[in-house]
Amino acid sequence: MYKNILVAIDDSDTSRCALNEALHIARSSKAKLYICHVADETLMAMHGRTFTTSLNIDNALQAIANAGRKLLDDALAEATDIDAESVLLEARNRRVSETIADKAGELGVDLIIIGRHGRRGLATLILGSVAEQLARIASASVLLVRQH
Repeated sequence: MYKNILVAIDDSDTSRCALNEALHIARSSKAKLYICHVADETLMAMHGRTFTTSLNIDNALQAIANAGRKLLDDALAEATDIDAESVLLEARNRRVSETIADKAGELGVDLIIIGRHGRRGLATLILGSVAEQLARIASASVLLVRQH
């Protein structure tokens, strides 16, 4: 049985499937559930010059963090009858997968659950998959959940 589970979420349908799976496993195992979101500003960095001239970067970063907190609050509200805690992380020029893996290690997690978006071919080659990277580097077991 699992004792500590971390589910990584974003605002996608696949992520909602991963959250539902995590809620089910946590209830069944009576495990502690960490619901995690990574605020990732890398898209802003890709277009740095455009954003620095058209947006206030501090306000944009705050908006990303606020959206993450809202996402986590909504997910935590679904975790009835579960020992659950939300965790907002910041990528800070690191891969999202590394950020999640490091936090999972710090928390002593024995299962990580994450949605797999199902990109194939060139899209995965160019963009990579956070879920697949996480499965390669995490010290805990990783459950990849597809949309269903």
